[in-house]
Amino acid sequence: MQERRRAHPERFDRGRRGENVLRARILAINPTRAAMVRARAMNFALVRVAQTEDVGVRIVVLRAPRGLSTQEALDMLQAADPGGIYDFDHVYDPSGGQTGGGAGAAPPAANGAGVRIGMIDAGVALDHPALSGANIQSRSFTGETNIAPSAHGTAIASLLVGDDGAFHGAAPGAQPYAADVFGESIEGGSAEAIANALAWMARENVVVVNISLTGPRNRVLDAVCQAMIARGMILVAAAGNDGPTFPVAFPAATPGVIAVTAVDAENRVYLSANRGPQIAFSAYGVEVEAAMDDGDYDAVSGTSFAAPIIAAALALRVRSASTPEQAITSLSPSVVDLGAPGRDPIYGLGLVTQSGAWSR
Repeated sequence: MQERRRAHPERFDRGRRGENVLRARILAINPTRAAMVRARAMNFALVRVAQTEDVGVRIVVLRAPRGLSTQEALDMLQAADPGGIYDFDHVYDPSGGQTGGGAGAAPPAANGAGVRIGMIDAGVALDHPALSGANIQSRSFTGETNIAPSAHGTAIASLLVGDDGAFHGAAPGAQPYAADVFGESIEGGSAEAIANALAWMARENVVVVNISLTGPRNRVLDAVCQAMIARGMILVAAAGNDGPTFPVAFPAATPGVIAVTAVDAENRVYLSANRGPQIAFSAYGVEVEAAMDDGDYDAVSGTSFAAPIIAAALALRVRSASTPEQAITSLSPSVVDLGAPGRDPIYGLGLVTQSGAWSR
């Protein structure tokens, strides 16, 4: 993704904090009719309305007039409509770390039959032996017809529902829904694409969604995540791999989202994991075996690969829980406190030891 963006710098701009944003693209959340009239009068063009209206969040995609930086365009809209909610169309990245090395072991997998579990990521190699029997419902949110398989998306899917001989994901037998928000698009990983993917998950009645993506805070994603949580969806996201001096990335840092960090086989935190008070749980995510898009397996490390273990554990508990909160609380008996007693910014509440295996 990074190489693709570097090859097309004209398609991107920088936000106020130096973050990557789509050039000349502004997102408006639930704008009033009057606000849209003012925007058109200032020569903003309405590109489209996102696919989120039926879940309670109307997102209007606007294109800034020529001659303005994306920051200037955002400031102009906000000044004309001080009570409105506008933001950039930020771009996000898979929260994967290094690959290679020896693969560690994990607790046995659980039967995921009857569970719907979602993932928002890059494309999945549906024909991989670990996934070919999983009946993955896959959809692209990049405007492309075909799904572009990726190592990251395939690894995440395998850790959720993989099943191939001695290799098992955390919840084999579950019904997976995979949203590809990257594809081969230069603009892959946009906030709009992620919002559309979440709306699709809601329409498909997916209760637990894994988001192993990281980036900056975005008011549109904040609004959509809050709307999903209010509907009873459980969102699980990777904390990020920028290093211990960095705060938890978004959307993991969004209030109500379950932020996950990674630990190794000796229960030590992943050296590159972000830290912060939002960390809820730890899971094995260092040198764990996962499926690759070339049909093989490899050892992977990063908070990306810990998040699906927590997502699967919660999805399995949703079957017998009356509320999402009850499902989250029911993890407590399987949590091993690590680090400082109680919840801490490195390990959260501790290591979830039930549900999840990638041993072969």
